Amino acid sequence: MAATSIWLLPAVLLACGADEGADSGIETASSDELSIVDLGSYSVNDTGDFTGDVNVEVPAGASSVMAYCSGYGYAQLGKVWYLTTPDGTKVYDGDIGDETKWRSDWNDDMATALVPMTPKLALTDGTWTFNWWIGANNPGSVDCKAVIRLDEPTDTANIAVDLVFVGLDGLDATTAAADPNFQAALAQFEVEWSSAGLTPQYNYVDFAGDVAKYTVVDVTDDDFSEFNSLLRTANPANDRTLTFFLVQEISNSTSGTTTLGKSGGPPGAAAVSGTSKSGVVVSAIDYDSAPEDVGKIMAHEGGHFLGLWHTTEADGSHNDPIGDTPECPMSADANANGTLNSAECAGQGAENVMWWTLTSGTATLTSDQGWVIRRSPAAN
Repeated sequence: MAATSIWLLPAVLLACGADEGADSGIETASSDELSIVDLGSYSVNDTGDFTGDVNVEVPAGASSVMAYCSGYGYAQLGKVWYLTTPDGTKVYDGDIGDETKWRSDWNDDMATALVPMTPKLALTDGTWTFNWWIGANNPGSVDCKAVIRLDEPTDTANIAVDLVFVGLDGLDATTAAADPNFQAALAQFEVEWSSAGLTPQYNYVDFAGDVAKYTVVDVTDDDFSEFNSLLRTANPANDRTLTFFLVQEISNSTSGTTTLGKSGGPPGAAAVSGTSKSGVVVSAIDYDSAPEDVGKIMAHEGGHFLGLWHTTEADGSHNDPIGDTPECPMSADANANGTLNSAECAGQGAENVMWWTLTSGTATLTSDQGWVIRRSPAAN
């Protein structure tokens, strides 16, 4: 699955990815700020297949593109395999692996892509060519679209945040604004995002769907259908909105662990509602005992949605493509257990919001991370 965070309890690690059906991808009309582009349908065979070239025409002055292909189902995985710039440079090749300027990873049901993911690869006008690999058990087709952000980002940005309360005891859209613990969580969220010039603006909402089904979201290592199904219900009034679903627990019934947060990204389906990648789910299980941790999870998983990766993965296998984020090498693995922990990586990324596990104190984002997330189609 995609490299979203998995925050596990009660395991040793505190670590950080509508009803089921085809993604509808609720569209909004094109405007001076966003343009929704239908990229067409592409056939895939029953053993998995490339979509072939999927071209996105980027106009001059555009600041970001979030492109996606969907409709291949929960039991399958897809990712971008090749990305080519307008001058014909192949900047990402799935046969080689992560490059220094871009990254893609496997996602079920809907494979998303974002340009830019780093200032090293700014969006330029012209034809950008994506080629997705879709692993499909049945012959058919996938539908591809893109959201092009047309307005120019600034050094600071606001982001509309829908806080959707899903069956929490004593915490709902009416009580949350005055609840000291929940407000402490939001304060932590705000201060960590402020390091990147991003300010959330809240809308408190009570979940209108099947509360009994989603108060505890069940996931397993290979089945995220309930998580995906909850994200499909995101339907904000403003398309440039990040939806946080606050649930009692995200439970892995197979392993007996609890996941504290999971994002529809990186990147999430910014500015597109009704899809399996249209938001973030956060467990509020600790909001009364450790509210700052809940705020940290919101900052981290929201960062994934807006296009940020872990600065360094737990096993050291990958880093993000951003140039000014610290990287922690596997040589720092002092206990040789194959996992980089925060103590081993002090000063080498463990203080960053996008460090792979829960941080201590107030984490921060770098200048280049802020540059990326302020260009998301969800930011304004």
